[in-house]
Amino acid sequence: MPLRNAYTPPGDASLWESFLRRLEATIKVARIHPATIQYLTHPKRSVGVSLPVVMDDGGVRNFTAYRVIHNIARGPALGGVRYHPEVGLGQTCGMAAWMTLKSAVFGLPFGGSAGGVVVDPDRLSRRELERVSRRYVTELIELIGPDEDVLAPDVGTNETVMAWFQDTFAMTRGQTTLSAVTGKPTQLGGVAVKDEGGGQGLVYMLSDLAQANGWPLEGASVAIQGFGQVGSAVARYAVKEGLKVVAVSTSQGGVYNPEGLDVAALEKHYAEHRHLEGFPGGKHLTNHELLTLKVTYLVPAAVEGVINEHNAQQVAAQVVLEGANGAITPEAEYLLKLQGKYIVPDILASGGGLVLSYLEWVQDLSMLFFEEGEVQQKLREFIHQSLQAVLERAKPLQGDLRTSAYALAVERINEASRLRGVYP
Repeated sequence: MPLRNAYTPPGDASLWESFLRRLEATIKVARIHPATIQYLTHPKRSVGVSLPVVMDDGGVRNFTAYRVIHNIARGPALGGVRYHPEVGLGQTCGMAAWMTLKSAVFGLPFGGSAGGVVVDPDRLSRRELERVSRRYVTELIELIGPDEDVLAPDVGTNETVMAWFQDTFAMTRGQTTLSAVTGKPTQLGGVAVKDEGGGQGLVYMLSDLAQANGWPLEGASVAIQGFGQVGSAVARYAVKEGLKVVAVSTSQGGVYNPEGLDVAALEKHYAEHRHLEGFPGGKHLTNHELLTLKVTYLVPAAVEGVINEHNAQQVAAQVVLEGANGAITPEAEYLLKLQGKYIVPDILASGGGLVLSYLEWVQDLSMLFFEEGEVQQKLREFIHQSLQAVLERAKPLQGDLRTSAYALAVERINEASRLRGVYP
């Protein structure tokens, strides 16, 4: 029976289906017990809740929300909370599964979880957003915590939302527990490196791969689809590594300059206007045009499924680094490989944010806080060590990083499951 029939969450299950298809290919080359497959194809817990919230006009509006724990064989669950109009249970299950694998690839003592609220945060006032956030934690209060399920930021959430999560958890439980939430402001126990882990880690990964494979770095062109926390950090650190950022975009379109964009000026423009339109240092282009630019490196860093069977054959970049989970569909990956493209998969490329969450969780549990230099050093070490482990696993697999990363992850999960056994 195909794995995709093992468990089908209601609603949009496309991301969960993608995970199952990736897993189905992986178990052909990975050493994994059938019992572990059962664990991986059936999320441990899926919760859907309704969040009644008093709006600024005095009326009450209900928001649909989810929290999924996929697997906890290697430790407590950890995963982001997404605020987006298209959040669904199937998508959330897929995101939780990705976190399980990503934690295993990076050797972290976590399982995977994910959550989300069906909402456009830009359409809420600050007070309404706070009420939604606090209600979300209140509904899940018995299911989350530093030893059960740790909340982290994702699309549409930030350190302000995490501070509300943290305060609501502490006030409801009657204890000041810092380690139930990561991605918090530094003053509330957050790590000294803010909002940069995902993008910074991706650039570190690219730098190591370039050195290993003889790829160009100085002056090489890169296009970044998505200019949120991950995409903007990719642009910032890419410039520091000598790369030339020629294009960036948001959901509303982007800007392009073949000679290279002034990233600092672009960030300032975006902070002031909340869009890239009108930036004087480049010409307008669509997201589709960005994905098809002839650049050395392409980084899809926004949401899942942006490179699919409809546009994969038009991708001209030689190397694609998945800055967003599930940015490349399985159908698209097949087409990209036919063209000889090199793909750095999401569970490897976008793990920097997870590493920072781990460091924050550790320092909050121990009450021994890391200096910024220590965080930077540990992040780089985790990236380097994880990449080396995947490259070693890739040797018998013709250098396929996707299959290698998945195989390494599921084998580590399999070993943890074997050691723990089945209870009762």
